[in-house]
Amino acid sequence: MDVFLPLSTTTHPLSYTHPYTGNSLPIIDQSLFAMDYRFLSLFAALFTFRYLRTIVSVFTFLLYKPKPIKEKPTFRGEDVTVIIPTTFKAPGELVRCLRSILACAPAQVFIVTAAANVALVKDLCTLNLFQEVCVLGVDRLNKRHQMLRALKEVQTSLTVCADDDVSWPEMFLDYLLAVFEDPTVGAGGSRQRVRRHSRPNAWNFLGIAYLERRAWNNISTNAIDGSISTLSGRTAAYRTDILKTDEFFHYFTHDTWLGRPLNSDDDKCLTRYVYSHGWNIALQSDRRAVIETTMEDNSQYIAQCIRWARAHWRGNLTVMTNETYWRSSRFWWGCYVIYAGQMQTPAALIDGISFWCFVSAFAGSQQFVLPACACLGLWVLLTKTIKLLPHFLRYPEDFVFLPVSLFFSYLHGLIIVYALFTLHRTHWGSQQLESLEAARAENEERSPLLGGSVAEADHCSDYSGSIRGMS
Repeated sequence: MDVFLPLSTTTHPLSYTHPYTGNSLPIIDQSLFAMDYRFLSLFAALFTFRYLRTIVSVFTFLLYKPKPIKEKPTFRGEDVTVIIPTTFKAPGELVRCLRSILACAPAQVFIVTAAANVALVKDLCTLNLFQEVCVLGVDRLNKRHQMLRALKEVQTSLTVCADDDVSWPEMFLDYLLAVFEDPTVGAGGSRQRVRRHSRPNAWNFLGIAYLERRAWNNISTNAIDGSISTLSGRTAAYRTDILKTDEFFHYFTHDTWLGRPLNSDDDKCLTRYVYSHGWNIALQSDRRAVIETTMEDNSQYIAQCIRWARAHWRGNLTVMTNETYWRSSRFWWGCYVIYAGQMQTPAALIDGISFWCFVSAFAGSQQFVLPACACLGLWVLLTKTIKLLPHFLRYPEDFVFLPVSLFFSYLHGLIIVYALFTLHRTHWGSQQLESLEAARAENEERSPLLGGSVAEADHCSDYSGSIRGMS
């Protein structure tokens, strides 16, 4: 015989009377219905807006497949010219950079520096037997003008622009050029890592963490809809026909912000130009195509972050003001992650509001407040750590820097806000550039400088030994 459990109408609206004991027992704890659903809805909206991109990026980053190298590739090293603008501030780094680039066998390499240092750089190349390198000079150090000075001489189908402190792995060009098998791709880049010191300090780790997160974000958005915030100028490849035009030369040298000419933000300008002309940008995510670079390993890293943040704001606001591609259906995911996502700052404010809404939602259920906040705190910790897991798997000893990374993630939000209110500062280190335009060494000083540069490059470990795991 079926036993019916009638609801009690006298003790509790959500209870029933036990058929044998007669006791009134609750079906559902009443405290569960004491939540404030207004705050819960607001929290859910904030949580979705802030963390949907993170959740999606995890699956995208893990599932995204690198571009394969064809058995008969369309482009090879002989189709590439490399342009390296340099201030010649660190000759040893330039030597190490050239060694790694020439090992990939491009057709030609152009170095562009201050006219006063051209003879010295030529002597450095002769000393190292860099026969494929052509050294050009400009009267004033300006990265954009330096790039265009060399671009006029390019005769190959593809042009790669590289900073003077990068190191390429073996066969890097083969993997990078694979992105151009798609005829709609006009520009391409790869993953990047900061060179880890044998005994890294906190500043070195912060630089490493910055590029690890950036690589994660760029690969994720690019894999979904082809969008990218910035194709980094540390190393980027372009179809020469896109850049070697009067239109681009004028566009590149007349880039301004509030009427002020821009010397920095060159990679933002290039990214914007490629997209606005209907081309796609692709990234090579293969672990064998990871370049290595350097960042400030002292308090000057803060100045770098401020400069990058200003470039980020200026670049995005220029796109949102002057272009339409960013809000097209073509870049629907990038529109959310890159342009809407920039409003999720500072992180301390957004996370603070989220926690307040969460606590307020459970105000009537005190026994759930602490467990719920603990779960939310663990979630926030996970989201700030997950993009660094590949690095921690290679270097578990760097876990000691995790508290520093967490603290800086919130400080960086304040840096971004500060940068927003100082966008009028379009030049960085102009006095330093002026001093670097002078000759680095006179006659009797040339040999010690050249010899010291070679010794410095020799002392540094080669690229293949500097990165553990390469995954």
